[in-house]
Parts: sequence; structure tokens; C-alpha cells
Amino acid sequence: MDNSELDSLRIGDIFYPTKLTEAFKNRKIYKKPNFSKQFSFIPGSIVDIRVKEGDKVKEGDILMHLEAMKMKNRVLAPFDGVVKKIYAKEGDIVPKNHLMVTVTKEKKAKKK
Repeated sequence: MDNSELDSLRIGDIFYPTKLTEAFKNRKIYKKPNFSKQFSFIPGSIVDIRVKEGDKVKEGDILMHLEAMKMKNRVLAPFDGVVKKIYAKEGDIVPKNHLMVTVTKEKKAKKK
């Protein structure tokens, strides 16, 4: 095999000559998760929403309950912040990966 048949794989700042598979070339590229957006991890029903838009929340506070397969799953605040927008209402049936709520980080007061 000569170098013309090889692909280039970059890891950090170094390029490695290699032969890449089609599966690797067509893979879904990793994207850093945005924890501000809370998506449903399973299809289910919104049975209880405990916050309103504009509410301040602490990390771990329950935002809502998603009932799926006869279990109430808690949707928790990922960090201290403010509920920016709620994209569901009680009684909604949501599919997997449905955006349910966004939380923005609380701005810390600057010290003088």
C-alpha cells in the first residue's frame, strides 16, 4: 500500500497516516453537550412541572417529572441558574430527545 491510499487522522496537533473505514468516516462527530438544555431521555408524559419561567433554581432541584414505563423520572437542574424557557406542559406526551426546558447559569456578582 502506498501513501496515496492512506487517509490522515489528526489527534491533537499530530497527523497520522492510516486507512479509515467508511463507518469511521460517516460517524456522528462528537459535540460537547450543552447542559443548559434538558432533553427527554425516553419517550413519556410530563406529569408534573415544578418551576415557572424566570424561577431561580439550585443544582439538583426537581424541574419536572417525566413518566415513562410506569416510573416517574425526575428532571433535575444541572447547575444553579434561572429557568429560561419551558417547552412542555403538564399532560404532554414527548418523544425521546425532545427539548423540555432550558436553564441559564446564574450570573455571579462581580467583587469590587
